[in-house]
Amino acid sequence: MNEPTLPPERKKRINRLQVIYIMVFVLFAAIVLRLAQLQIQQGGQYASELMVRSFKRDSIPAMRGNIYDRTGHVIAQSRPSFLVVFREQESMDKEDYIRLLEKLVTILTQTDRSTLLKKMDVGYAYENGTYIRIPRQMPKYLEKELKSDLTQREIAELGENRGELQGIEVVTKPIRQYDPSQIAVQTVGYVRPYHIAENLDIRTYRAEKERYLPTQLVGLDGIELSYEDELRGINGYRLYEVAADQTVVKQMEKVLPVRGNDLTLTIDRRVQSAIRDSVRQFLPNLRATIPEAKYAKGAYVVAMEIKSGRIVAMVSYPEYDPNVWIEGPDQKLYEQIQFAVTNGTIREAPYDARPLTGEAAIAENDKHPRSIVPSGSVIKPITVLLGLQEGIIGPNDQWQDPGVYQYGRGSDRIKNDNGHVYGMLTPEKAIQKSSNTYMARIGEELSKRKGRASASLLQSYYHAFGLGIQTGVDLPNESTGKEDYLVMNENYGPLAAMVQASFGQQIRATAMQLAQYTATLANKGVRLQPQLVEKITSPDGKVIRPFTPRVLGTFPHPDAYWDILTRGMVMVTQPGGTAIRAFEGLPYSVAAKTGTSEQDIYVPVTTTDAKTGKKKTHWKRHARITNGVSISFAPVNRPKLAVAVVVPEGGYGGRSAAVITRAVYEAYEKYIGL
Repeated sequence: MNEPTLPPERKKRINRLQVIYIMVFVLFAAIVLRLAQLQIQQGGQYASELMVRSFKRDSIPAMRGNIYDRTGHVIAQSRPSFLVVFREQESMDKEDYIRLLEKLVTILTQTDRSTLLKKMDVGYAYENGTYIRIPRQMPKYLEKELKSDLTQREIAELGENRGELQGIEVVTKPIRQYDPSQIAVQTVGYVRPYHIAENLDIRTYRAEKERYLPTQLVGLDGIELSYEDELRGINGYRLYEVAADQTVVKQMEKVLPVRGNDLTLTIDRRVQSAIRDSVRQFLPNLRATIPEAKYAKGAYVVAMEIKSGRIVAMVSYPEYDPNVWIEGPDQKLYEQIQFAVTNGTIREAPYDARPLTGEAAIAENDKHPRSIVPSGSVIKPITVLLGLQEGIIGPNDQWQDPGVYQYGRGSDRIKNDNGHVYGMLTPEKAIQKSSNTYMARIGEELSKRKGRASASLLQSYYHAFGLGIQTGVDLPNESTGKEDYLVMNENYGPLAAMVQASFGQQIRATAMQLAQYTATLANKGVRLQPQLVEKITSPDGKVIRPFTPRVLGTFPHPDAYWDILTRGMVMVTQPGGTAIRAFEGLPYSVAAKTGTSEQDIYVPVTTTDAKTGKKKTHWKRHARITNGVSISFAPVNRPKLAVAVVVPEGGYGGRSAAVITRAVYEAYEKYIGL
């Protein structure tokens, strides 16, 4: 049978479809073959390329917030700076280090081989023209900063000689700069690279590693540390795609850093500087004119506004220039500034043994008190208040001062200064004359009534005024002082403890604690937290957090008792008082109490046993010294400012600490106004 003949048009369509089918088949076959080639023959090559391509995150450090005084003057600020940094290469050896060093010395001005090699930290030092092996101070991989604030000439020469400067790079980083006039330097604190804070195991940074770059500046003390969260800002970054040779393929993402917040302090730089300058001028004169003060080289001052708790001035003298931390002090410089770095108004600061260093400085330090000394007679208003409140004495109490007070079985005695007999004493006059015997009488009666519980009762009074506890000031590592009367109560019983504590020999307080105590006296038992920060401001100028007065506790007593304490303290500054010379002629009334505490200084003595050859250390009394202390508030009719001053080895408080106190009031009156 013959097949049917297709119409010509239909036959053409079928032929065209066949051609298309063939073309599609060939196309798909080509694709399959190409895929097979890519997968089998070239798959390894492309896999390798994917393996060597990676992403690099380049962090952009945030600019740290500024710190201002209450007038808006900049105390601490961050600014960009060109730095030369060294990133040690794995292949480098001693010859490479020396070759690099010799080149850098010719380019970087005001540098020398010894200093540069120390900063490179490659395990070598340059001494007397010779390279010697020394231990490294930091991990090898860390970037080392060699010099900041490069000049345009230095930057140009470093660029021109890049091929000969292995591991050297010029970068822009923020650096921290402080007011060169040294405004409350220990209070403000300082910054150092994060890796140093991490090595020091500072609690604030233990769990913060992800937030910081190893070389990023962080607070290490003072306000810089306390307010690290506010000041640090948020780091930004650039995300790059990079090839195996670390060349950048393209930028994937960019997140700009966020600048830290600014702090405005309650410190007034004008008042602060005036007090510091007064102390600087006064101490040499004190040493030259008062024999018992011939070693007085430090003074610690806190001025606190009574109604708000704001700290207007906080002087820990001696001071130093905190700009030494920009590049970091070498060992020689650190041995000099170490006597001034610690804030002696809130914790123990060492005696200024300069120009001695090393073992000689340590030995000299052992011969002198630190900044926390027995508070002495400034504690007597608390003793009088306790006597009134506990019914040991009455508001109209009168007692004939014998000059020497015998207690217990009569063999133990307490004397007034130089054995003075003050005659008939009232509570006010006992404060004015600073009678030890009057206070001892209260202490003995307390021990009779309360027994061993008397120490706890006395402690409750001290704590109500901020003594023996932290004041709450927003600074790190604040000391609680020392409550020696508790140890004496345990070892010798309540009688000895209460009598000795009654006139101030058994408690050691910081200048900050004494300032809070004084403000609490002026506030009739209302204890405020000392404040150092007035407000926190965002980079765009908005106030994030203002600070308001915070009451920590109240200690209510009849107004008549508070009035007795105030009248007695005013009498201290009037004829017959212990501080009349320091405050005479002022146009306002001051309520004050001076203190002269005695302190035995013991030094370590090492002996060697002749038979065994073993060394043994024991403590030997070196000297008995006197410390000058003063507390006060003014004006009496409208209390505004409380001041506490401690002068270790200053002799009589009326001739040392009280004189500095007057300078505080004069500075405050001049710049703010009483």
